[in-house]
Amino acid sequence: MKRTTLILCIHNHQPVGNLPHVFEEAYEKAYRPFLDALERHPGVRMVLHNTGPLLEWYEEHAPEYIDRVRALVESGQVELLTGGFYEPILSGIPSRDAEGQIRMLTEYTERVFGVRPRGMWLAERVWQPDLAATIRSAGVEYLPLDDYEFRLAGLSDDELTGDFMTEHEGGTVRVFPISKRLRYLIPFQDPEETLRHMRDLADRGFGLTAVFGDDGEKFGIWPGTYDHVHSGGWLERFLEAIEGASDWLETATFADVIDRCEPRGRVYLPTSSYPEMMEWALPTPARRTYARLLREVDESGRGDEWRPFLSGGIWKNFQTKYEESKLMTRKMWRVSDKLLEAERSGGGQDVARELGEETRAHRGTPTAEDMKGARTELWRGQCNCAYWHGVFGGLYLPHLRSAVFEHLIRAENLLEEKRGTSWDALDVLDHDLDGRDEVLMETQWANVYVSPERGGSIFELDLRREGVNLQATMGRYEEAYHEDLRQASHDDGEDGTVSIHDVVRAKEKGLEAFAHPDDHPRWSAFDRVLARDAGPDSMDDPSSDLGDFVGAAYDCSPCRDGGRVAASLSTNGFVHDGGLVLPVALEKTIRLSVEGELTVENVLSSDADLDLRFASEWNLAFLTGHGDYSTVSAGGGPVALDEPVTFEETGGVRFIDRLRGFALDMKLSPEAQVWVRPLETASQSEGGFERVFQGVTVWFVRPLRARGGAPQEFEITISTSRLREET
Repeated sequence: MKRTTLILCIHNHQPVGNLPHVFEEAYEKAYRPFLDALERHPGVRMVLHNTGPLLEWYEEHAPEYIDRVRALVESGQVELLTGGFYEPILSGIPSRDAEGQIRMLTEYTERVFGVRPRGMWLAERVWQPDLAATIRSAGVEYLPLDDYEFRLAGLSDDELTGDFMTEHEGGTVRVFPISKRLRYLIPFQDPEETLRHMRDLADRGFGLTAVFGDDGEKFGIWPGTYDHVHSGGWLERFLEAIEGASDWLETATFADVIDRCEPRGRVYLPTSSYPEMMEWALPTPARRTYARLLREVDESGRGDEWRPFLSGGIWKNFQTKYEESKLMTRKMWRVSDKLLEAERSGGGQDVARELGEETRAHRGTPTAEDMKGARTELWRGQCNCAYWHGVFGGLYLPHLRSAVFEHLIRAENLLEEKRGTSWDALDVLDHDLDGRDEVLMETQWANVYVSPERGGSIFELDLRREGVNLQATMGRYEEAYHEDLRQASHDDGEDGTVSIHDVVRAKEKGLEAFAHPDDHPRWSAFDRVLARDAGPDSMDDPSSDLGDFVGAAYDCSPCRDGGRVAASLSTNGFVHDGGLVLPVALEKTIRLSVEGELTVENVLSSDADLDLRFASEWNLAFLTGHGDYSTVSAGGGPVALDEPVTFEETGGVRFIDRLRGFALDMKLSPEAQVWVRPLETASQSEGGFERVFQGVTVWFVRPLRARGGAPQEFEITISTSRLREET
């Protein structure tokens, strides 16, 4: 039999901000037992990639893992790959950061494992043509990509062995196609199926190479895989089978193949990823249409022939599909730009040597240590998992979004803390790149970003000392899988060991109640007008809003006002009341003071006689609604955030966030009713459909009685304090 080559490449990753017990479970059920098995089979060579968040965790919690991997590298059994240190989508971040993150992991690997990696793992295989130049510039020679990306370039299945050369502006890298067939065989089918696939390859020609490259988590963390892969002995049988076929099957590393084989030819790959990712990135209606198209193609019996000419969306589509992804991305770019500006303005080591740290700090310029720390925090905030959503929770997980903002805010703090405690900044620019300006107000205490065109609302509210964005909420979107959720939420079936792409299971019944899409983003300071007898149930009924202010474009005049930065907003709207359409003028001033207060003042007036209610809607992000960690009160005892609560006329409410250690006070003048409800979503994860607590929706409700143009005023003042400062 002709000899053939199999490259086994395992990619291990946990997101920045993931829960500690998830790291621990992944290590105990997947990463460590895989290493145990590999050590028992020295005849199997393979390629390994661990991301930066895991390497930092190993150093603190499992240093023996690093020692064991180093030994395997020294013996020649394992090749290590580099990549973006904190696993960013390279095409989604500035190229300066992409190259920097690759160099960071390369240098780390050389320092800790004693070898400088030549190849890299590309996060989620998200490719775009110009990455070839960036990757090459970072010192990388080769990388694996999904074979689907080669099919989109017109290559046939018979051509998808070995590697190819690609380039951008003369920057060349060699690219290996990862076999989808092997990804679905390993570890879900009997090991003999993999050998049969490789025998077929051997029959086609001498020395052909196939690549398996996939997540290490599918060897113990995906549902049912620990019992199957380890307790059930699949991995042991698999490695034994490979060793037993050594007379015709060789396991090799990427470096082995690069050093002994010429590339098969040149290829130019389109902007792409693996097929599931490109389907997830489509808007929901398009995704449903695309799924129907794929089914019809498969049913025609010509799926293998035609599918290579069908592709979904690109990864950046997530920024149009989800408002939250776009705003997180724009924040990340803003912080990266601040870092670049600081470098150009004299921050960093070169100027430190010239001026001395003390002089430079006096000028308000970040020190070299500040710059290094800010860069690390920025790069942590670029970890990809919170920026998109597919079969994993991703964007829907509040602790991942919170971690991204926490690191980005920390980076800002390091860049700007030398400015002192009484500075402010006011920018008017198209922050989210939608063709309309936003107002960005910043002080040492907080960042408050306002969208005049979207109801004069606040879409980002960063508490800088706490590292918290209170607007890191998540809205409810229509998802293609919600059709399956309605069935799954009434089933109790077991799924056994299946790919997570095939899991259809609800973690609780009744999830369909959380599957209806929102009609506006879950931001704050939206203005509503309600019927005189409206109650808290109005929060679930879009038709209860009699006004047209939520989606209105407000005129805006940014200004400085007595030591505060402010956005003065105004609009003339209408209220539909009992068949009448009544004019209402609304002025709203959002002021941010350097002393640590945010004030939102509403003034409503109308020439008509009104006897209605005004509500200011706020949506606030908390990590959990459990009463041990997150509560709200209004002079009485605290109430957990995971249940609806109504406070009668009150001068303010206090939210407690024990996980992040702060209290949020919202004072009301004059007094108002306060309606609080949990904000929850229904989304998909690798374990099935689940309800996720995203924060709370709060309506501050006042009577709105206008007679002959007399204005009605309502003011909300926000401040924070650290919990430990109160005791």
